[in-house]
Amino acid sequence: MAALSRRVGLLSVIAVVGLASCGPTTRGGGQGGGATSAESQPARTLVAAVRLEPTTLALRPLRETFAAPYLPNRMFNAEIAVLDDQAVSHPYLVEALPQLYSSTWRVFPDGRMETTYAFRPNLSWHDGTAFSAEDFVFGWRVYTAPELGHARTPPFNAIEDVVAPDARTLVIRWSQPYPDAAHMVGRDRQFPALPRHVLAAAFETEPTDSFANHSFWSREYVGLGPYRVLRWEPGAFIETAAFEAHATGRPRIDRVRMVFIPDVNTVLANMLAGEAHLAADNSLQFEHAVTLKREWDARQGGSVIWHFNTWRGSNFQFRQAFAKPEALLDLRVRRALAHAVDRSALNDALYAGIGYLADFLVPPLGEWGLAAQRGVVNYAYEPRRAEQLMREAGFERGPDGVFTSPLHGRLAVELKVTAGPDNEKEVAALASAWKEGGFDVAQAVVPNALAQDLEIRASYPGMYLLSTPATERTVVSFTADTIPMPESRWRGGNRSGWSTPAYTGLAERFNSTLDAAERKEQLAQMSRLFTDDLAAISLYFRPTVWAYAADLHGPGPVAAEPNVAWNMPLWELR
Repeated sequence: MAALSRRVGLLSVIAVVGLASCGPTTRGGGQGGGATSAESQPARTLVAAVRLEPTTLALRPLRETFAAPYLPNRMFNAEIAVLDDQAVSHPYLVEALPQLYSSTWRVFPDGRMETTYAFRPNLSWHDGTAFSAEDFVFGWRVYTAPELGHARTPPFNAIEDVVAPDARTLVIRWSQPYPDAAHMVGRDRQFPALPRHVLAAAFETEPTDSFANHSFWSREYVGLGPYRVLRWEPGAFIETAAFEAHATGRPRIDRVRMVFIPDVNTVLANMLAGEAHLAADNSLQFEHAVTLKREWDARQGGSVIWHFNTWRGSNFQFRQAFAKPEALLDLRVRRALAHAVDRSALNDALYAGIGYLADFLVPPLGEWGLAAQRGVVNYAYEPRRAEQLMREAGFERGPDGVFTSPLHGRLAVELKVTAGPDNEKEVAALASAWKEGGFDVAQAVVPNALAQDLEIRASYPGMYLLSTPATERTVVSFTADTIPMPESRWRGGNRSGWSTPAYTGLAERFNSTLDAAERKEQLAQMSRLFTDDLAAISLYFRPTVWAYAADLHGPGPVAAEPNVAWNMPLWELR
């Protein structure tokens, strides 16, 4: 891991210097964002495979999506800032980020704040229309419209007003402290600009459903990112070209074709044959990535990146209306289940030991993860301790070896998982381990067609084996107001229903504390509360796969929070 850290740090220095040195190129006007004669010349096309066709290219869709489209998010969008491979924010659309307790980031005695952003000159949208700070004001109006459902989400729930004194200046007035006010970068925390010239008329005149179905949100997207759409062939591919007017300069690769390949074997064949240069966004599963790596290592054909941005574990059901068996509400039973799992053996069997063992929701690799690790209660593999805890809870092994009690009877638990080759192998191995330990655990696979149903995702009876982003933003989602319920149409990230007043209070303070040292201490305390009450069984950080051919230069390992494609404008295809 030390070698990985040094490699990541070196890439960070090289790439940030590169971004800073890429000054604006010649700006074109008119339809197509200033296409030049260079675009008509023959050029190599980067072919990138993704598993699912995007439903939208928008950085922050109006409608909830369950995919993680990291590559299209990066290709077609630009934000106020960008996170480098070490999760450090750098100016992107702006000339500099606001500095706390300065004229660009003022904090008032009552807790309100004001931040000021100066945009780079000559920015434009993909269609050649000049960008203005008013496009951020319009974005704020759209995302805070009550009927569209984003007004209560960060950062909008902390914003009082947004104004543009001139075309290159944006001022945000905050109703409360917001620690990430300088950059507002991070999944589900973005504040995107929206093109007024495309959407303003529809927003003012059309019903909500009609506006949410506007073609901009799907096949006629106009963004600010390094690539613009040339052609979108439904079910097949998106053809793109380098955006001449990109904020930090024209990307070095002229064209990118993003192909949709749902079959992992086809992705593997394309990568081995050299028909694709990049496999992104879960287009390769772990075992296929191992095969690719073995084949490539023998002939220096390319590299595989293991990205530890996904926590993998089992949520319990804490809402009494759904929890079955009720014995899972007993902390001793939950702890017994945790001590009965050999996480290391599971990691070895499923991921050749490459997965990073987890004690909590964030990996102990960055500043937040190391802070959280100070508070964790560890549940090592101890079968004897598991049996002792079950006896304390009133359970003994019956003639068939399964725990039973006079009060609860046979302890039968349903373990759900969403369909998928890796998922189904994992749930089978986990259920088998628990059965060996005396727990009658039945597997239940949720078909992909139902996996996006919010009620199904939240109303499971026993346990749900799932993944979630491995960042501090997931940590603060376990609050009472984010528990999905029928009256909220099952919306909310806290699908297990676990929360305590103490934890909610810490999460609220973490979200409003500006001092970094205080926030790290709050995170450590949340880690202690979460693991001590065993809100979920943490297994490991599953290695998410990105792979790139030897003739593609630029991708590399990153921390949990950033996008692997963060420095895509600097990539080269040689």
